[in-house]
Order: sequence, then C-alpha cells, then structure tokens
Amino acid sequence: MSSRYLMNKRKLLVDDIISVTLVIFIISLAVSSQLLAIMSMAVYPLSSLILYGVYRSYKSIFDKDLNLILRVLSLLFGIACIIIASYVLSYMFTRPNIPVSFIIFFLGVPIFLIGLAGLLKGLIVNVYSPLFRLLNVLIGATTVLFTIIAIFFAENGFVYILFTLLTALALNGILRGALYLSEYGLSLKSYKNFRLILFIMDSPRLRQQEEN
Repeated sequence: MSSRYLMNKRKLLVDDIISVTLVIFIISLAVSSQLLAIMSMAVYPLSSLILYGVYRSYKSIFDKDLNLILRVLSLLFGIACIIIASYVLSYMFTRPNIPVSFIIFFLGVPIFLIGLAGLLKGLIVNVYSPLFRLLNVLIGATTVLFTIIAIFFAENGFVYILFTLLTALALNGILRGALYLSEYGLSLKSYKNFRLILFIMDSPRLRQQEEN
C-alpha cells in the first residue's frame, strides 16, 4: 500500500469526521431551536452567494481567458450577488425579534468547523510541513475552544467576541493555505503561490495525480 494512498485515506477521514460533525450539528439545531434552524436555511446559502459573488468578481478581473463582454457580465453578476445577498441578510438580522447573539452563532459554527478541520489535518495528515501541521493543531484547537465559549456567551462582550472570531478565521485561513502549499513545496511569500491555494484545494487534475 503506497504512502500516497494512505495520505489520501487520511484526508478522506478528516472530511468524514467534519461531515459527521455537521450532521450532528444540524440535528441538534433542529431539535433545540426552530428559529435558528429556519434562519440557517437562509443565512448560510446567502453567505455562500456573497462568497460566490466575490469569486465571480475576482474571476472577471484576473481571468485572462474571458473576453471583455464576459468580463463585464461576470463582474456585474458578482456585484449583484453580493448586493442582493447582503441586503437580505441585513434585513433578517435587523428584525426586532432577532437577538444580536445570532450573529455570533451563525459566524461561530463555520469557524468551529474550520478550526476542527485544521486541528484534524495537523494531527492526521502527515504529508504537510511539520511546522504548519503544529501551527494548525494549536490554532485549530484554540479556535474550537473559543468558538464554543463564544456561542454560549455571545451576549457578553459582543464586539470583542466578534473581533476575536474574525481574527481566528483569518489565522486559520492563512495557516490552511500554508498547509496546502507546503504539500507541494511552495511558500506563502510569493503572491503567485497564494493564488494557487484554491486551485490546489479543488483541482481534479491534482487529485488525479495523487491517485495515480
């Protein structure tokens, strides 16, 4: 059994653990709070739409394969996605019956999963750089612990908790990028390498090379 096969199995194990955790969260949410469950069905898709809008806008600017018309259409579509989704989210969270703690909850859950994924990848997948594995374990574990505390005590120190969650998200993003780049001997010091992170994370060609 090749080391590459074992590495792929370990990556899939991390994905499976995250998927099971997400299913448990969804079931627990549906049982504990119908309002949060209903809002989740709108908040997370709309948040994804904002990210998709940012992606389309980015692609319209930097994708050299697109002609001028496609660039403009892609940019307009991306901006429209961002504006519409942001407006709906803003409307939802400014309703009188929606407590401000809901913002911490909806932000904290994905950050918890991101931190958990970093922790597991650092512990289980040994193909990455030892330094970045260790850093992902430390930051991932800290993120998991803090998001749990933040969700349960969201009413206390809202601004501080929000700032800390966003900081944890940024740190996890940078370290996760460093983790993926280290697998291919690349450094975060180069902007061109930084642009390769999404390609490495979700590239059919690279996955096929790993399997072969």
